[in-house]
Amino acid sequence: MKKTKIFGMLLLSACLVGGLASCGDKKPSSKDNLTEHVELKFNLAYGKDTQTMTYNKSTPLDLPDGSTLSSGDLKPMWQKVAADLNATFNDVTIQNAKAKDMLQTASATGFTDATIYGGNSIATQLMSYGTEGKFANLSQLMKEGEMPHLKAYLDANPTIKDSITNWDGNIYHIPYIAEIDQFSHAYTMRETWVTKLLDVADSANYDTSTVIDKAYEGFWKGDKARTGANGGTVTPKEGVTVTKKTDENIITLMNETSMNGADLAKCLKAYIKRNYDYTNPSELYLGAKAAYDIDELIALFRVIKANPAYLTDGKATVVYPFFTRQSSYREDVLRLATYFDGVKVHSSDTYTARWYIDNDGNLQYSFAQREFYDVLTYISQMYKEGLFYNDIFNLSSTSNHRTNLYGHDNDAKPSYGFMTFDFTASTTADALNSANGKTVVGVLPPVSRVNGVWQYYIDNSRVIKPDGWSISAAAEGAELYRACTVFDYFFTEEGAVVQNYGLDYMLEANEKFTGPDGIEVPKYNSWTLTTTNDRANGDLSSFLREWMGCLLPVGYQKEIGFEYQYTSQRGFDAWKLLKESTTNIPTYGGAGLAGNNKNFYTLIPPAFSLTPLQSQALVDTKIEDEVWAQLVYNIVLYKASQNAPDGVTVLSTWEDYKAELDARGYDLYLRTYQAAYLAMKG
Repeated sequence: MKKTKIFGMLLLSACLVGGLASCGDKKPSSKDNLTEHVELKFNLAYGKDTQTMTYNKSTPLDLPDGSTLSSGDLKPMWQKVAADLNATFNDVTIQNAKAKDMLQTASATGFTDATIYGGNSIATQLMSYGTEGKFANLSQLMKEGEMPHLKAYLDANPTIKDSITNWDGNIYHIPYIAEIDQFSHAYTMRETWVTKLLDVADSANYDTSTVIDKAYEGFWKGDKARTGANGGTVTPKEGVTVTKKTDENIITLMNETSMNGADLAKCLKAYIKRNYDYTNPSELYLGAKAAYDIDELIALFRVIKANPAYLTDGKATVVYPFFTRQSSYREDVLRLATYFDGVKVHSSDTYTARWYIDNDGNLQYSFAQREFYDVLTYISQMYKEGLFYNDIFNLSSTSNHRTNLYGHDNDAKPSYGFMTFDFTASTTADALNSANGKTVVGVLPPVSRVNGVWQYYIDNSRVIKPDGWSISAAAEGAELYRACTVFDYFFTEEGAVVQNYGLDYMLEANEKFTGPDGIEVPKYNSWTLTTTNDRANGDLSSFLREWMGCLLPVGYQKEIGFEYQYTSQRGFDAWKLLKESTTNIPTYGGAGLAGNNKNFYTLIPPAFSLTPLQSQALVDTKIEDEVWAQLVYNIVLYKASQNAPDGVTVLSTWEDYKAELDARGYDLYLRTYQAAYLAMKG
């Protein structure tokens, strides 16, 4: 894998390419000398009142400079930027507004109620409004000498520049840019649960009272049976091979048992012994030689689900094999589709990227494919068996399920989760996992036939995001030029540090932290790390965003250096496990194992530039609305169990599903985006 490019290195490259002697300085453009005090109004909507410029927590926070942060104040980072740029920042955002709702409201008044507009998953709309003349033409402003640091950065990174250039050749928004082409999310498990179930002698304490209501019938069986050339031998890391000896399917074997905890555990242990040459059966799932497929993972889920008392020493009668961090991340369940023969769901690290590029170079909508519908059927069978935490499908829930299911083992009535898919550093953080004995570890993904080739693959990587911000075209004079200075500030060295790491009083003076890649970054002091543990359960990303105001997904280049400093040893071990493995991820270059689709590994653009005619065409389709999304999840919730409440529609056959797509204008929807994609390709 390529090493992460820390911003300072990119900035240096940009300076050299752009020939800017002032790069790294906080030098304003020729039209904005910062002498005039200016008010800028911001409307940045992310759907959560904790993720805004304004501090909305009820508990004040005492800061190292002697001040106190109280509800209603601008968060410290934004106070600093405003002071540095001789401006007053006025946050006019409805604090829990969703970005798309905010844009719709603001467009009705011609984007005149604020200077800067931004939010998550709105790049397509920002691009569209830009070509309609509603947002400032950043390309023209850069030609006139504005935003010199931003211009140098884009010139040095043409992939990013191309991805945000509209059909008319201009740029109207700046995106949030993650650590491109690196691992993003990964899988974690409670290690001790696996070893307790599989590496000890058969126990009289296995549960016999908990019985799985079997619904899942298995995937890798029949003509897809995994043996021999068909995935029987895989290579988890260089110099290591693992061979599955027979064509047995563990789900088929389990379905012939009583399905109680004791019989399921014994069945799985015997199966591993017959089929693999591990020293310990847990190695099928843990460590550098893990080689489990989706059926073997579901088999483990069953054993865990059926042994709650054994695993929790009698503290719980139910445990949850798989969960997502919060309900708004429920589509992470759909990412399991990769392990059912490589089915595509999201071709970028965002839930709205439901597209992929086929072998002919055409854009295709993943949710409209027959194989995707079939995967929904399998996931519905898993749901019926109780293998998911139910609340992850309830969008009215705002709970942090990861905290609840990993971080409260010592409560009087704890809830327990086993496996999730999330950022490695925060998921393996010591503060989160202190109650569970710090037993959560990173694991390799399931092995699967992906793009026609058996391999380890995570269809998720760090990317250019469809989040970002634009400047209202109504801004003029000093207001416009100061807004440009704000945009440019985050591409200066000082602005990059403030946004990625925080204020001076959060950092050790004259000290650096050396990451595992050897790059030195600003080092956090004890106040920051201690306060992160106290206020944000050890999640430094959440602390920076929700308390200090850093890392909001506005237009900037994110660095990974902050993440290193709250990563536990288990987190570093998890990163090492992935990076030393043969696990592949999608990239903008699209490199990967040759297979059925030469474009399989290529990330789609973060957003599509739509002409006014194309935007209007999409108004007549109903593919992106919440009703359609719920129809998809109704299949998961009710197809296998057949217990849908009265009035709830379940598309119980592929024919019903396809008919619903057609009724919602799918053909027009597909043709519109295909045309936009071809235009972006030139």
